[in-house]
Amino acid sequence: MSRILIICFALILSSSCALLPAFFFPTVSDERLEAFIADEASKVLKVSENAGNATRYKFFLANFPREDILGLSIGEHRIFMSYELTRRAYEHEGYLWLFRQTLAHEIAHDALGHSKKGSAANVDGARSPDQITRSDLGLPALISFRNNSRAAELAADRKAMEYWQKTGWDCHIWIDLFRSFLDQGYFGDSNHLTQERLTQARSLCDSRPSQKGVF
Repeated sequence: MSRILIICFALILSSSCALLPAFFFPTVSDERLEAFIADEASKVLKVSENAGNATRYKFFLANFPREDILGLSIGEHRIFMSYELTRRAYEHEGYLWLFRQTLAHEIAHDALGHSKKGSAANVDGARSPDQITRSDLGLPALISFRNNSRAAELAADRKAMEYWQKTGWDCHIWIDLFRSFLDQGYFGDSNHLTQERLTQARSLCDSRPSQKGVF
């Protein structure tokens, strides 16, 4: 991936919007890509705590105004995936592993119930300067939302890596992705600190040799 694409796709955002209908978000209809998401999600869901509820999950293609938003879990088994990332992952294997990482991360948020935890919602004025705003998500002006905490993001990474281990995907790919972000000068935001996520991934990844390369 080029430096621009790496940075554009580096941020995996998860915000809590559990009560919002899906139609508030800017979605794209593409049956080919929707089938692709469903197939990839089934690989993760069958090893998750919600394997018995896999049919209740709904996945949407989102065309968020801010292009570096890759995924969003809004609760009640509803997950949005970046249309651009999904399209690239469908067409190029180099993007497939970032797509799978994002998908597992968002499924983990849902399984951990993060959309139901914490305070109701923080208006834009109460957020940290580098957090995502409602306009970045394409939400109407009257809607507020809250970003998950750093602890919740790290917990979702841990859970997602468990799914990867059960699926047989190489955990070293997480390390390669985060390391590449740092090499390209991408350090994340206050809720998604790249170095912190890399350190955790290294500590969790076992000693098995890598099975696949990322790029």
